[in-house]
Formats: sequence, C-alpha cells, structure tokens
Amino acid sequence: MSISKAQIQALRDSFLQGIGDTGFGKVKEGELPILEQTLAKYGQAFNDKITEILDKENITSSGKLAEPALPIITKFGTGYILSVGYQQGSEASKYYDFVNKGVKGTNNLKADSNSPYAFKSGKKAVPVSSIEKWLSYNKLKSVAVKKYTKLGAESKAIQGKKSLAWAIARSIHTKGLRSTKYFDKAVAQIFNKEFIESIAVAIGGDAVIQIRQTINENGNNNNK
Repeated sequence: MSISKAQIQALRDSFLQGIGDTGFGKVKEGELPILEQTLAKYGQAFNDKITEILDKENITSSGKLAEPALPIITKFGTGYILSVGYQQGSEASKYYDFVNKGVKGTNNLKADSNSPYAFKSGKKAVPVSSIEKWLSYNKLKSVAVKKYTKLGAESKAIQGKKSLAWAIARSIHTKGLRSTKYFDKAVAQIFNKEFIESIAVAIGGDAVIQIRQTINENGNNNNK
C-alpha cells in the first residue's frame, strides 16, 4: 500500500489554494499539515491491513485482535511519532504478541524456535478458562473421544465443555502456539520503502506551503 504522489499533490494544492483566504487559517511556522495527514492515512492503512491478514489467515475468533486502536500522531518539537497497535491496557495488548510470535510448547511442534515465549515446563496446561471462552466464541460442542493407554485400558470419554477445554489446553501447552507473524507482516507491508518515499514527498509539499506563505506575506502574489 502506498499513498500516491498525486494524492499528496492534491493535499498540497488544497492548502495552497486557501492561503490568503480569510476563512483558511494559515499554517503556522513549523507545522507540517501534509505530513500529518499522510501519517494518519498510513496509520489507518495499517489497521486495515491487520484486519485483512487476520481474516485471510483465519487467525482470530473473538475479534479483539481485529480492533487495533486509532493511530495517534504526536509532535515533539519538529518531529512526529506515529503510534499504532493496541491501546495500552486493553485485552488485546496483553496477548497479541503471543499470537504474533507464537509460544513454544514443552514438546514444541508449532511455534518458531526463535520465539521469545515458551510455556513453563512445570505446568501441564495453559489456563483452561481462556479455552472455555474460545469454545463459547466458536459455539463448539463437546465430543466423545476414546483414548487407549499403553496397557490397552480404555479411558473415560471426554464429556462436557470443561473436559474438552482441558484436553485442548494440555495439547496447546505441549505442542505450542503457532507463530502467525500477522503483526510483523502488517508492519512490513505498510511501513516499507514506499512509505519512506511518501513521507519525503509530503515534507516537500509542506516546504512549498511555507515558502508560498512567506512570498504572500512579503506582498508577492506570484502563483507560479
């Protein structure tokens, strides 16, 4: 995804047309309105990409991961910071990176070996309450499963949501949680070389606005 030069040019032209107009309100020295709008557009594009990847790869069931916070643009002196992702303290902010990078199991089969996360070997399962919640989201029904021990004795069938949740929780703890890289993919696809080029064009447009304002203030109405 990229914001075309034509789009940024249109933003610049709209500001230039208003300079000198009493209803416009001139851009203050040091402000970069085109850059701010460009950053805002990329922030929204990032959120859209998050949702697109989650939907395409069928990663999320509860929908919380598909609700990133609105992008925030913060100005520090002459610099800008674009903040994207999940709101601090939200439910998604606490577990999104586990889904993104994966969690290694005690007998890992799913997570990337370089994941910084791993289930503790001293435990036998992930929290069952989280699995029960997941089962409710997906409206899955309990099933009967016959399992045989090495001695050939048949174990009890798994019955009820709690028993099913416990079996899934133990499996996840053993095999690990798959590394999806959904967040990393969104970052790579949005904040790439095209993003840098778009930012350069936006800053150039803001420079033109500042120059044009200076010319107008000096009484020169040359519109070339």
